[in-house]
Amino acid sequence: MLIGLAYALLWVATLVYVGHARTGKPWVGRGATGAAVVGWGLLTAGLVRRGLMAGHWPLTNRYEVALCLVWTIVAVYLLLETSWRRRRAGVPVLAVALLVATYALVRPPDERAVVPLLPALRSAWLQIHVLSTLVGYGAFGVAAGLGLVRLVRRTSPGGNEQGEPLLTGEVDRTMERAVALGFPWLTLGILTGAIWAQNAWGRYWGWDPKETWALVTWLWYLMVLHVRALHGWRGRRLAGLVVLGFGVVLFTFVGVPWLVRTVRLESLHSF
Repeated sequence: MLIGLAYALLWVATLVYVGHARTGKPWVGRGATGAAVVGWGLLTAGLVRRGLMAGHWPLTNRYEVALCLVWTIVAVYLLLETSWRRRRAGVPVLAVALLVATYALVRPPDERAVVPLLPALRSAWLQIHVLSTLVGYGAFGVAAGLGLVRLVRRTSPGGNEQGEPLLTGEVDRTMERAVALGFPWLTLGILTGAIWAQNAWGRYWGWDPKETWALVTWLWYLMVLHVRALHGWRGRRLAGLVVLGFGVVLFTFVGVPWLVRTVRLESLHSF
């Protein structure tokens, strides 16, 4: 119930952000932010309630992890909106969050059911590994939304509530900040995953499909952080790399499990 209401509120927030982008009226922008905050709060309450019912952190399957990823994307965006004091990225960022939320809500009923924690997941490394990875992915999702803003607008039409121009340089800097925020968290997620693998399976790295694509994701954003210093790759080119990078994130999260099932690859990761 709470998660369904949160999903509906995020749709409302997205539509109000669209209205704000068209009108530029301050009260519409505040309404969009308010709806996003309430939706995020309901999602928080829903995840807490699910965790209390299950007796463990809601991080054990694709449904729960997808909802936590939505939670992280919205949280990172609202923090950036507070410091940036602009709302023009609200539509694409919430669209990214809604894409992930829709994926979660169309999962089969058996995946959405509250179940006891599997013995293999009864480790403190579960929370550390999954949460740090999700913070990284959430920041990359926000960066992708900003990248879409940069790709759509060659110049800076419109402005903020005071009529000041929305400078593309500000979008670029905020996008780079989001990538720079997410990268160390993803690094921590990979390192803690390796330690957990050593404790559980007796090896730090086994070139499991999930591990391999996590490394591909890490290398992609490492490339983004390096090429941003090159003049010829700044602006729209860098934005394109950031948007494609989140496509790699989604493939790592959604595509790899599908590929493992379809091609019948060996994998020790359930999601």
